[in-house]
Amino acid sequence: MLGKKVWLHATFRRVACPDCGTRREAVSWLDRHARLTRRLADTVSAWCAKLPVAHVAELFALHWSTVRELDKRRLGAALAALPAAQPTRLIMDEFALYKGHRYATVVLDADTRRVLWIGEGRSRAAVRPFFEGLGPVGCARIKAVAMDMNTAFDLEVRRHCPRARVIYDLFHVIAKYGREVIGRVRVDAANDLRHDAARPPRGQAGALVIAA
Repeated sequence: MLGKKVWLHATFRRVACPDCGTRREAVSWLDRHARLTRRLADTVSAWCAKLPVAHVAELFALHWSTVRELDKRRLGAALAALPAAQPTRLIMDEFALYKGHRYATVVLDADTRRVLWIGEGRSRAAVRPFFEGLGPVGCARIKAVAMDMNTAFDLEVRRHCPRARVIYDLFHVIAKYGREVIGRVRVDAANDLRHDAARPPRGQAGALVIAA
């Protein structure tokens, strides 16, 4: 209150029931086994939606793990309040977790941009739980899936969603084309020019022009 930490020393009645065991008196402002009042917990959770957990913990002089647990509860309640997702178009992508080529996969609803699933790894086995959780009806609803040129994603989509169109990301298509097609053509052209290069006749000046 007014920037000062306030401690409440409260006494609760406890009863020993022969059928249910020991029970403590319930109060409206305190959750069971909680050391924070419900009002403080709600305030901390609200701030977690605006600031990082570490900043909120410092602001309220609470332990990081306590604030993190409140934030997890807030996110869980928000997720439970969302309507059930029924996507028809998906986006699949991978992102790095740590150094050393460790990756995770994220799946989004292409129309709402809502994150539907995140799993560690980028192999077929790693992404399979998403499609299994989606079920046959949900997989049959998928019309298109956008992805980079990941073979594991492609094969798993074609296995579970045979009617879906696979759409490759334009950036990766151009990068792959430049690396495997244009790059190969440049190397072959340079080799041909190197073999065809001839010295000019004696007494005549010559110039060698190399196209790049």
